[in-house]
Amino acid sequence: VTFALSQRNGVIMGACSAKAELPGVPAMNGIKLFVSISSSRNPDSYTLPDGTGQLSQRAINDIRRSDAEWKALLSPNEYQILRKKASEPRHSTKWPKGFEDFYQPGVYFCGSCFAAGAETPLYTSTMKFESSHGSPSFWTNVKGNVYEKREKNHRCRSEVLCTRCNGHLGHVFRGEGLFLAHGHPTDERHSVNSTCLVFVPAEGRGVVKPTYKGLVF
Repeated sequence: VTFALSQRNGVIMGACSAKAELPGVPAMNGIKLFVSISSSRNPDSYTLPDGTGQLSQRAINDIRRSDAEWKALLSPNEYQILRKKASEPRHSTKWPKGFEDFYQPGVYFCGSCFAAGAETPLYTSTMKFESSHGSPSFWTNVKGNVYEKREKNHRCRSEVLCTRCNGHLGHVFRGEGLFLAHGHPTDERHSVNSTCLVFVPAEGRGVVKPTYKGLVF
């Protein structure tokens, strides 16, 4: 059975019971939804870079909502992070609250686009790695779907955003040398807020959203 999905005032409408289990995903206290996903769930189907990264330099911005509409579509924390550029505290979103230490195969979609009824894959499990920096870390992104905005006061840090909805995701760091230890072809660490993401497992029909409801700043 496929349900239509919408959100109103942070409440998910048309979802299956939170007690339902997702094939291929361990039991958690999070929200599990049975929805139809047309984008590929296979992390190996997305292009990986062989040297330089895959960040875009500008937004597409084809998914637009008013501030009032975003506030109605997103949960309070989603709104503060995705639309107002807040951040989760470090080490606050370990599984099952979020995806910091979560390594199931699958694809991470933009939570803001998802709430607006669109699918925008941002990262995959193949791109994820353990950085010990306290947030989900990726060494590259899905090509064309994440862009960076340079920060004048930071030489090695840029803001990363969804190209389609302009939602704030986190930051990309360069020059840390983590690629030497992990064998990645890029010298990038995308530090992404769990709350920005919706996880789609490689197998099954479900999606998983983080459950963290603590402070953001």
